[in-house]
Amino acid sequence: MIGRIAVLGGGHGLAAVLGALRDVPCQLTAVVTIADDGGSSGELRRRCGGPAVGDLRRALIALAHDDAPLARALERPVTVEHLGRHPLGNIVIRALIDVFGDLERGIAWLAAELGIHTQVLPATVAPLSLRGQAGRQVLEGESAIGTSPTLIRRLRFVPERPAVSEAALAAVAESDLVLLGPGSLFTSVLAVCALPDMLAALAATAARVTWIGNLQAEPGETANMSARRHLSVLRRHGVRVDAVLYDPESELAFAPGELLRQGVEALPFALQSERRGVHDPQLLRVALTELLAERPATSTAVG
Repeated sequence: MIGRIAVLGGGHGLAAVLGALRDVPCQLTAVVTIADDGGSSGELRRRCGGPAVGDLRRALIALAHDDAPLARALERPVTVEHLGRHPLGNIVIRALIDVFGDLERGIAWLAAELGIHTQVLPATVAPLSLRGQAGRQVLEGESAIGTSPTLIRRLRFVPERPAVSEAALAAVAESDLVLLGPGSLFTSVLAVCALPDMLAALAATAARVTWIGNLQAEPGETANMSARRHLSVLRRHGVRVDAVLYDPESELAFAPGELLRQGVEALPFALQSERRGVHDPQLLRVALTELLAERPATSTAVG
């Protein structure tokens, strides 16, 4: 069994992978984007400044045991005067930033209180924003990029070279396996993987870098994009991909031999739940367990 795993991304895709790996015996590190500017996270950023914390909250909840009262409480919406209505966890994390003077330390404290042994890290040490190039138009922020009717050609960052967490870089360097995604291609996966310092860490690690492919294209951000186009976007941004874990029955499947011709290992597994486009937690766990054990695919694999 592989001992050290780093998972990079954000949103519900990252949470799904962390939930699947929660009880697997391994040394797990989650590296989470803090670039969101929509929903509760975006509203809190506009009102109070600082980083987006919603994806960090989702990661912690995914890793906590289902019967943990504190985890359930952190998901409950509360109304705070002058701030409006937000998940309690977002308010708590932002308060911990003030208490510890550091997001990474605040998250580590909260993880310990939740009984979580996984290291959950913000990808960058300071707030950042996303900038997308769509044709001749420049889109500012995660929300604008995620709903763009025009294909995003390039993702950039503000500041241009954000400082990446040293602990996150060390986790990638020391891992046996690095998992990218699944999740929104530009605003979750590339929001972490395309950070300049992270690109260098991925290029240098001895770990196998495996992208967990999405099951279907997303309206706006990746509308009408094939699986092959998704992979080409990752590569165009300089992201190393050694293997792809995907569902051959999904909308974003690869043709037989297509990945091999590109020098990428194909890992076809049944992953989709009864809800179209959603990863089934148990199927994802089976696929990841096979991958972590470094055994040939058995009857759980398809295609």
